[in-house]
Amino acid sequence: MRRAGLALAAGVAASVVVVTGPPATAYDEAPDCQEIQDSDLTSYTTTAPSLPLREMEVDRAVARLHQLGLKAGAGVVVAVLDSGVSPDAPIAVAGTELAGVKQQRPSDYHGTAVAGLIAGKPRSPQDGGAVGIAPAAQIYDVRVYDSPDAPVDSPDQSPMTVENLRAGLDAVIAAAPAAGIRIVNMSLAVPPDDEIRAKVEQLWDMGVVVVAPTGNRGELPADMPAEFETHRAGEDAAPYVHPADYDHVLGVSATPLGADNPDPTAYVLENSMTDVAAPTAGAISYSLHGAPCPLDVPATSYATAEVSGVLALLQSAYDEPVAASVRRLLTAANGRPDIPNTLVGAGEVEAFAALTRPMLVDQDGTDLTSGTVVQEPQVLSVPEEPADVLASTRDSAVWWGLVGGGLLVLVVVLRPVLARRRRTVR
Repeated sequence: MRRAGLALAAGVAASVVVVTGPPATAYDEAPDCQEIQDSDLTSYTTTAPSLPLREMEVDRAVARLHQLGLKAGAGVVVAVLDSGVSPDAPIAVAGTELAGVKQQRPSDYHGTAVAGLIAGKPRSPQDGGAVGIAPAAQIYDVRVYDSPDAPVDSPDQSPMTVENLRAGLDAVIAAAPAAGIRIVNMSLAVPPDDEIRAKVEQLWDMGVVVVAPTGNRGELPADMPAEFETHRAGEDAAPYVHPADYDHVLGVSATPLGADNPDPTAYVLENSMTDVAAPTAGAISYSLHGAPCPLDVPATSYATAEVSGVLALLQSAYDEPVAASVRRLLTAANGRPDIPNTLVGAGEVEAFAALTRPMLVDQDGTDLTSGTVVQEPQVLSVPEEPADVLASTRDSAVWWGLVGGGLLVLVVVLRPVLARRRRTVR
């Protein structure tokens, strides 16, 4: 495992683009989540179903858990480093306030939309049904910015800065053991930073996985060449999109399912650090005002949230390290985990398959196989060899054979010597 948008120079915010994809298009009766910012739009809502959840068979996975008396995401805490989660949205939230973030109430929709995709409470069936993939999960809200466009010296809003993101990761590291955080969703990008890389690695060593996007076509980091604005055969955005390229980060791209243009390169960058992909066009989340709203286009930040949601679902089903749930998710994707693809990695996420498909055995012998849900992976062992009742007899035969063979060699070697001695005596 190895977002395009945050552009910083020398640690000072120059410009920020939160990874949301191309401009929204009309969808159902409600505007896109990113348009619902003002109070006069509180009456807008949608009863459309979430198309990506159907594609990933999240409904089947949730139904299987229900049969076993479990709730998707129950007992799982997902840290979301973003613009904050609105208290008006039906999402279970705990979290922390950072000293560098000035707003007491979120002013940007992005963090709420991301959290809603992970753990938004469902609507009634007649109102469209599911919103979040793991609605019983808890979001650990770590607000690392107020507005991506805020100037550095703004008196009332904080921009995204490397310092805020470092502080956010420190907050997660400090809280993870007691809060039970196992998944960190970072639907954003940063310039290369050794401290952030080290904090991501520290989280992995603590049993926590960071999930991050691999980049949208329309939102390029400041240091990315302009040639990436249009697709080129053989392109690779990995050197420019962080932290998706860091070790032990699960890099996520988006597929164009449900979008007007079926060409994925119109929306996302090819990236050799892509581990897996998810569809986002037609997904449903929550706005700042708590109303369900659609997300119209493919976007890697939203795909990242969906993958975090599937991981939370798996963690609520299996008592296993999060690394095992990552392996489970990758193995069950609809592509080839052994032949990764720069657009989809191991393939598009399949939640039901990840929940139910038997796993493989790691090269180090660790067994991750489980044929049923909510069952500790059964440890495969090498069968003991049956007792060999003829062992002592065979050992004796070998011993005497060696002795006899040795005597024979001795006779062959000594025979010429003895013959010469006899001739000499005559």
